[in-house]
Amino acid sequence: MLWTKVETSFSVGGRGCAIIPGASNVDFRIRAGNSIQLRTPEGRVLDTCIGAVEFAKTVDGTRLAIVLPSPLTRSDVPDGTEIWLVQQQTTERR
Repeated sequence: MLWTKVETSFSVGGRGCAIIPGASNVDFRIRAGNSIQLRTPEGRVLDTCIGAVEFAKTVDGTRLAIVLPSPLTRSDVPDGTEIWLVQQQTTERR
């Protein structure tokens, strides 16, 4: 299931690449270790997982940040890359 697109990415010293996902209306929980697939605007497909879920301070406030495992780098995940959920955990709202 398509979750969202990468709004921006950045390097975290000693940790690797982090991505800021765009807004999404999909309601689910993500955790470190969840499988995701990244589909770049150039057509490259990367199967990976979430290394960590954190928060980053941006000019727009505090945002969700996903740290990707090595050896992925910022150049591997350009802005606009689609983030697909491979193992999603959908929650129902009551």
